[in-house]
Amino acid sequence: MSAAAPLAMPVFAPLFTPGTERVEVRWLTVEAPIDADVAARCLPAGLGVPDSPTVALWIAQFIGAEFASPDGVERRPDYLQGGVSLRCAGYGGGPDGAYAIETFVEGLNHGILGRELFGLPKKQARAVRLDEHGDGVAFAIVSALGEELVAGEAVLGRGSQDVPAPDWFARHCTVKAIPSAEGTGYDLCKLVEIPWSLTALGPARRGTADFVWGASEADPLHVFAPSGPATAAYGRAVLDIGYGRYLADVDPPAPLGRPSWTPVPPHAQHAP
Repeated sequence: MSAAAPLAMPVFAPLFTPGTERVEVRWLTVEAPIDADVAARCLPAGLGVPDSPTVALWIAQFIGAEFASPDGVERRPDYLQGGVSLRCAGYGGGPDGAYAIETFVEGLNHGILGRELFGLPKKQARAVRLDEHGDGVAFAIVSALGEELVAGEAVLGRGSQDVPAPDWFARHCTVKAIPSAEGTGYDLCKLVEIPWSLTALGPARRGTADFVWGASEADPLHVFAPSGPATAAYGRAVLDIGYGRYLADVDPPAPLGRPSWTPVPPHAQHAP
């Protein structure tokens, strides 16, 4: 007899049963070279700096997301999401993969399952934009604090590749870090690899992109300043995200930003 599927907290009235995801996407990827020292600072132990250090910004409309579990299929309304990933040398000498830096979900937290189950670094955003016009696509991410974290435009040609994301996106890694209830250390801190698979619904278009990282203390994405021209790929596809596998116990890299919520010092709480 197989074990019962785990449930998310709260145990009394769980939010969801963990499952795999399938969703149609309208997807843009912008890739740019970055300095190797910046990549090394942000990658956890076990993931090396590749021969071609690269940052990839992706923004997508998630259309008809389905989460399949032993209890059935849960469907979510359409929403926009974006993320930033670094190219990394594969764990244990394997092929290059991606390390998820941050992921932003517009509006309601439709992506809570990804954060809780896979450890993907999801944050809510005030706005994620992906607007087509002629041969261009304008894009932007605005944080929950109202800071414009990135904005730009891709200029696209005709279809020239199968899917709108690089091959190394198929092996997405993150650090799943769950803080201890005692306030020190972690209950769980593991490097996990999540399989991503994109199946094209039509030819992806390629081109160039101009974009600017915004300056933010809470989300310092500006550290990934491009060291060369940026390329873009845009198209429609079906994204499948499967269960992951733990690779190792790790210590996460030192954070570069401050928490979005910063407590007020006790001596300042009653200041006039």
